[in-house]
Amino acid sequence: MRHWMMLVAALLPGMAAASGHELSLGGALFSTSGLSLALPYRPGFEAAYAYQFDTWRLGGGVRWNLGGGSPPLEVYARAQLTADMGVWRPAVGPELGLSGLRTVGPAPTGYPNDYQSTRAGLFGPAYVAIHAAPLRFAFGRFTASTLELHWGTLLTPRPGSVLRLQLGLLQVGVML
Repeated sequence: MRHWMMLVAALLPGMAAASGHELSLGGALFSTSGLSLALPYRPGFEAAYAYQFDTWRLGGGVRWNLGGGSPPLEVYARAQLTADMGVWRPAVGPELGLSGLRTVGPAPTGYPNDYQSTRAGLFGPAYVAIHAAPLRFAFGRFTASTLELHWGTLLTPRPGSVLRLQLGLLQVGVML
């Protein structure tokens, strides 16, 4: 029994260094809207966790919106395919989540004042998206990513009826 304990004690530091667990924080601009491309962008923050093995990253996180929403947050799960090319580590993959950030872009003139809130109430919280981080870099235990693009749609009432866009300004992480 003592031999197993010594083996585990010898292997644990190496396993922890190669564990692939990453925690990150970042800032982004969020937008959801109808089919209009004149989207109202709102700033927010993101806290994420990812586990990387081989070329896959599996994880999830929480986003907080500073510009409204009820509740003003999202929770999501994500799977990404990554490439290891020196310090450059681009990643892309699907994301599935629940969002309280459902808002509708400005109404054309002539609509009632409560048009945006009434229309936003018609949409469900579930969404699906593609998340791409083409400018993601790793420097030792630290990672940095900028200009991440998140593009998707709410799933109800009809997929494709509402556009979701997010631009990740800066995401900084540490490998545990």
